[in-house]
Amino acid sequence: MFRVPAPRRYAGLEATKAMRRLEEAGPAVSNERGKSGREPENRRDVLRLEQALAEAERACRARDEMLSTAAHALRTPLTAILGWVNLLRTGELDAATSARAVETIERNARRQAEIIADLIDAARILSGRLRLIRGRVDLVRVVEAALGPARAAAEAKDLRWHAALDPAAAPVWGDPDRLQQVVTILLSNAVKFTPAGGRIEVRLERVDGGAEVRVRDEGAGIPAPALPRLFDCLPQVQPHGESAGSRGQLGLRLPIAWHLAELHGGTLTAASEGAGRGATFTLRLPLRLAGDTEAPADEPASVPLTGPRLEGVRVLLVSDPVPSGDEMAGSLGGCGAVTATAESAEEAMRELAGFAPDVIVVDLEMSGEQGYRFIE
Repeated sequence: MFRVPAPRRYAGLEATKAMRRLEEAGPAVSNERGKSGREPENRRDVLRLEQALAEAERACRARDEMLSTAAHALRTPLTAILGWVNLLRTGELDAATSARAVETIERNARRQAEIIADLIDAARILSGRLRLIRGRVDLVRVVEAALGPARAAAEAKDLRWHAALDPAAAPVWGDPDRLQQVVTILLSNAVKFTPAGGRIEVRLERVDGGAEVRVRDEGAGIPAPALPRLFDCLPQVQPHGESAGSRGQLGLRLPIAWHLAELHGGTLTAASEGAGRGATFTLRLPLRLAGDTEAPADEPASVPLTGPRLEGVRVLLVSDPVPSGDEMAGSLGGCGAVTATAESAEEAMRELAGFAPDVIVVDLEMSGEQGYRFIE
C-alpha cells in the first residue's frame, strides 16, 4: 500500500467496530453507587467513533480533491491539443506554425501519457497488483539512463550538473525499469524546482553494505511540517512547499517512488534545511545477495527499428477504449497481421468462434475488469 496514515486507512472499519460495540452494550446499568459500570468504556467507544468518522470525512475530501486535480491536470494539455488541431484543420497555417503545432500536440500528448501512467501505477499499488521483474541490476547504468533526459531538460534552464557514480555500488537485485523510474522522478523533481543557474548534484555510493543514490538540488527547499507527509498517497503538499495542483500536478510521483523503493527492500527519504536551502532525496537499496540466482535483468532488450513481419497471423485485440485498439490494429496491420477487435469480454468470446485467432492480446486494465473475466 501507499504510505497512508493508519487512521485514514482504517477509518471506516474503526467506525463500524465502535458502533457495533455500542449497540451490543445496550443501555448502561447503574451500580449501587448510581454510576454506570460501562460508562468509561462507552465514552471511549464514542470518542473512537468520532475520531474514525472525522478521519473518513477527511479521506473523502482528499479523494475529491485528488479527482478534481486529476481532471484539471488532464484537461490542461487536452485544451492545447484540441486548440492546435482546430487551427491545423483550417489549412491556413504556414509551415513554421504547423511544425510548432505538431510539436505542441506531441508534447502535451506525452504529458497526458505521463499523467495516465501515474494514475495506473497508483491504482496498481493500491490494489496490490504492481509486480516487479527482478534481476541483477547495474545501478550505474540505471542512473546514467535517467540522467540523459534530465540533462536535456536542465540545459534549457541553464542548470549546472555534478554526477559522481561509484561502480562499487552495484549490482543490486531488482527491476531495472522501475528503479530507473524512481531515479527519473527524483531528477525531474530536482530540475523542476531548481531555479535557472542553479546546481544539481547526483551521487551513487556504496554505504553500509548497501547502495545509495542521492539527488541534491538548490531549489526552494521543503518546509519542516511538510517532510513527514511528503510521501503520502493523497495530494496534500508538494516538495518545496507548494500545494498539489498549484502546478497542475497530481502529487503521485513521489509516493509512487517511495513505494517502489519499499518493494525493492529499500527506503526513500527526503531532507531539507528549510526554505531557500534546497532539498536532498536519498534512495537506499540493499546490494545483491549471494543467494539471488535469477537470470540477470539489467541488459535491456534491443528494439528493432523496423517491425517484424507477421504475414497472415490472425490477432484478436480485446481492449477499450476504441482508439487504443484501433492504433494497435493499425500497427499490427502494417506488419502484415490480420486483426479483429473486441470491446468487451462477451464480444471477444463471439470473435473466438468466428475469427479463429492465432494470437489474443488482452488489455487487463479494461473497465469492469473485463480483461480478467475474458481470460478466466
